[in-house]
Amino acid sequence: MENQHYLRGVQLFQLGRYQDAISYFKKALQEIPEDFNSIFHLAHCYLSLDDLEKSEEMATALLRIDPDDENAYFLLSQIYFSKSEFKKALEFINKAISIYPYEADFFGQKSYIELNEKKYESSLKFANEGLALEPNNKLCLNARVQALTKLERKEEATSTIENLLEKDPENAYSHANVGWSNLENGNTKGALHHFKEALAIDPNFDYAREGMSTALKSKNFVYSWYLKYSFWMSKKSSKQQWVFIIGIYLAYRFSVKLLSNTEYTFLVIPIIIAYLLFALGGWLMESLSNAILIFDNYGKYLLDRDQQKSGQAFLILVSSAVLALITYGFLGNQYFLLIGFALLCSLIPLPRGFLIETRNKKLFHFGVGIAMLAIAFIGPLFISDLMMIGIGVLILLIAFTWLDNIIK
Repeated sequence: MENQHYLRGVQLFQLGRYQDAISYFKKALQEIPEDFNSIFHLAHCYLSLDDLEKSEEMATALLRIDPDDENAYFLLSQIYFSKSEFKKALEFINKAISIYPYEADFFGQKSYIELNEKKYESSLKFANEGLALEPNNKLCLNARVQALTKLERKEEATSTIENLLEKDPENAYSHANVGWSNLENGNTKGALHHFKEALAIDPNFDYAREGMSTALKSKNFVYSWYLKYSFWMSKKSSKQQWVFIIGIYLAYRFSVKLLSNTEYTFLVIPIIIAYLLFALGGWLMESLSNAILIFDNYGKYLLDRDQQKSGQAFLILVSSAVLALITYGFLGNQYFLLIGFALLCSLIPLPRGFLIETRNKKLFHFGVGIAMLAIAFIGPLFISDLMMIGIGVLILLIAFTWLDNIIK
């Protein structure tokens, strides 16, 4: 007779009540300390609750009990995938497949790993291999949709989407996945429909909430172009991204130098502004889009507390900068020009700081933003050369753009 605590834990697990299920699996383990099934479900509970350390601890315990269990290796692959450690995730799923090469979910997992490594042809190959084993496997179908979308094979992606939703029309993840595919293909209306369906099934599904928020933001002309650029760049490898960014910078430098020696010097300033918008847009766009959604009757409810603070900070800084520059225009006092400049520079680190999850990076964003404003507001009390103070703010901004990718 099976352990009653274990059976109750499984019931709660299937209902998605992971925290409650954990207590029953622990009770089951008090009676049978090395019960494989209890440990296995306990590891999955922790994984579902994003407690990856405890989940990994449980999964490692499974291998001590049975070193050749393919599901334990699959579980470890899922854990390392959640940690974005894709090489280890691939190592463990390959081990699972080598032990039992007839499970479609294993190939779906491998397809997702390749997808995140931007190996889209390979991702499609493994999704198809999984579907050859189980034609209606949801993990493989979802992976196939994403791979085909990245490969811009729209007709095949559409066909797979129809198959996916026909087989499982009440799956929130499938609807959200289709929503993101539509969004990447420029079909905002279709994306909104599927995100709405996903949220109707699971109102707390963050993947769908983020998609709905992004789709609403894409109605804004500026953000829609930024989103197209983001999707385009996301398909490129890190090396290709750097080649493109460096190429744009060299083209910008060459254009400015060339125009400076001609009668078309009036074009230099628009080119500089365009380049700065391109270079700094990644830091500005999320906060700008959150500010836009604050005024949307429906979109404002999709913003979490930090996103609201980010949008509010963006609006306050922009409004203050405009007010300072207007005051400078009327009074001609360069102090207000300095304040306006510092406020615009602080738009890069400060509002985005609310969106950062890691403590060190969040402190870095807030620290640099506050330092910029402190230099501008307090600096004139000690230094009479306002130009020098402005250069100090600019140096901080440049340093921020370089260090932001280094600090974790």
